Amino acid sequence: MKPLLYFVLLGLVTAAIGEWQFSVFLRNDLQNFTGSLFFNAFYLTGVYILTRVLLTTLRNRPRFILVYTGLFGLTGLMVEWFLIGNSPWGNPQASQPGMFAYWACMALVPLMFLLPNVSAQRFIIRYGLVYVLLVLLGQTMITSLEWRFAFHIWSVILGYLGLMLGIVYKRSTRWS
Repeated sequence: MKPLLYFVLLGLVTAAIGEWQFSVFLRNDLQNFTGSLFFNAFYLTGVYILTRVLLTTLRNRPRFILVYTGLFGLTGLMVEWFLIGNSPWGNPQASQPGMFAYWACMALVPLMFLLPNVSAQRFIIRYGLVYVLLVLLGQTMITSLEWRFAFHIWSVILGYLGLMLGIVYKRSTRWS
């Protein structure tokens, strides 16, 4: 039970950063923020169960991390498209790569803490701290609402893409 709670909590923290930017900083909607985290807790419980199965069957495969990233990135896109309405045909302005990375990171970050890999964990913690610091600086220093909106949209897209690519690259090159 403890690994499940740990996994879900780490996934929620990963999701909460981007959700806070969208729900609170951009829309001033705390109820949407809490609702999305509530949904994500249930989603992450299912991700954890599937992760345990994948770890026992595919963990030692050379491209496991790519399959894992693709699976949960695509699963997240299905949530965005069919439950939230951010499909390419329903909301063409929504960033498909950004949403893919957001959902992939929600599963990848807890996985990296589930597997014993101090280098990966250090990378994630440092990346997250720098990201949060930059977001808070942007929120306080950008006075134009239009520029602040663009800043948060692009920081979420690029931030989650950078985190995902960093984890996949470093994990696939066998961190020391």
